[in-house]
Amino acid sequence: MEAEDTMKNVNELQRLAQIAERPHVKQLLETEIQRLLSTVTASRSNDASTQSSAAATATAPTTTTTKTRDTKAFASPIKTYAWDQTSSAVKIYVTLDGVGALPKDQIRVDFKDSSFSLAVENLNNKNHTLSVNLFEDIDPEKSSFKIRKTSVQLSLSKRSSGSWSHLTAKERSAEDKKKSKFSPPAADSNPEDPSGNLMGMLKKMYDEGDDEMKRTLSKAWTESQDKQAKGEFGSA
Repeated sequence: MEAEDTMKNVNELQRLAQIAERPHVKQLLETEIQRLLSTVTASRSNDASTQSSAAATATAPTTTTTKTRDTKAFASPIKTYAWDQTSSAVKIYVTLDGVGALPKDQIRVDFKDSSFSLAVENLNNKNHTLSVNLFEDIDPEKSSFKIRKTSVQLSLSKRSSGSWSHLTAKERSAEDKKKSKFSPPAADSNPEDPSGNLMGMLKKMYDEGDDEMKRTLSKAWTESQDKQAKGEFGSA
């Protein structure tokens, strides 16, 4: 029954994640979804183990010794995490249920000038790993991490104080590619040309708009060009 309630919470969070617009909010929701799914998986695994043990006892009541089967941990890349920042540091939050109970030598963090990596060994028979190439440089000597009951929290000390527009170099590259797809043509110098005035207005909105405005205009422009290429806009 508890697992069913947890799955209802997961479904509700997934619906919220679909309508969320801010990347940070999406990351927080996805992190909580993964944590709840891990809880359900662990609960079902424990139930299955209990049932298996009961069945073994029923079929072999005279057995007094139990053999322990060695289990081999397999790789499990960490795909979801959350981040936040201050002017001097970037905070990374990685949710891993039960990580606080592990021996300290099974958790390793490596800070470098422009990246960091996290390795959590043999947690629920998995080796969890995370490697991130950062958008800007950090100071490895001043960076640190803390282990909580259900998470690992990293503090990355910024080389230069200020706000990062992105966490990773990959995110910045992806956004630059999206922006490059939209380049409004220059306005026609003829003030009586309606299309020239429209293009001028669009270009002004794009140049002066924020990132959300640029993405919206880029999407609209791309869709318009695709329709024209397909002949959906015929000549008058």
